[in-house]
Amino acid sequence: MNIIRVLNTNAVVTLDPDGREIIVTGAGIGFRKKRGELLDDALVDRIYRLESNEESRKLQEFVQAVSEKYLDIAEKVVQAARIEEGLKIKDTLYVTLTDHINSALDRHQAGIELKNMIRPDVQKFYPKEYAVGLKGIRWIREATGVELGADEAAFIAMHIIASELDNNTPADVQKMTELINTILHIIRLHFKIVFHEDSFSYQRFITHLKFFSARIFSHEPYKDSMKEIYDVLIEQNTYVFSGVQKVAEFIQKKYDYTLSIDESLYLLIHLKRILDEEQETK
Repeated sequence: MNIIRVLNTNAVVTLDPDGREIIVTGAGIGFRKKRGELLDDALVDRIYRLESNEESRKLQEFVQAVSEKYLDIAEKVVQAARIEEGLKIKDTLYVTLTDHINSALDRHQAGIELKNMIRPDVQKFYPKEYAVGLKGIRWIREATGVELGADEAAFIAMHIIASELDNNTPADVQKMTELINTILHIIRLHFKIVFHEDSFSYQRFITHLKFFSARIFSHEPYKDSMKEIYDVLIEQNTYVFSGVQKVAEFIQKKYDYTLSIDESLYLLIHLKRILDEEQETK
């Protein structure tokens, strides 16, 4: 393979067999190298293939500007999320996380520490992402000697969550988490219940709320397909549906978002499971 761009001493750009640009890193792989020269395969440590050429170019810009150690950490996070936790994340995480790690370490050096106010909620609602975030903090400490702490693990988790969703950012993740908490609060007060957080029904409800809240902030409409089932279930479960109406009224007023029939139906089904479960435990 021939070098088409030298990013720094330890990173270059070349082409894969399909003609796509890839970033190749390794100690000294770009040292005194020029465009067109042959790549020394013996020096290759890691190869980064991004699906989008645009994301690949952004990542190249970051690698030129920051230490390639940060890209290595981002790679470990991506692989841990995908392989160990089975999360479906996008290549954009390479870009956003490399940039975030650089910014976090710059803030630390300047004596600035950001408090993550929703860390307990991220830990509770997104345990897999938070577990990877903790690993990211460990890898940052091993590579730089800097301990960034649990709040930063939650920030890394928020970047992972955002990369799982379409058109969402870490700021949207915070809004989503706040919405999930509000919906749980509405349901808790309306039905005067205590959630059994270890129960299967509760965990399924939380999973549903995560994707439901993501659609709200990405402004993605949900097509109705179950009108007949919806009418029957409302008629049979008027008490449960009163909770759905409370949630729908809040979302309409707060976010100007109207729940579709399907969304209302799924909320109804999940709430019915939780309420039935609660009755069985009494």
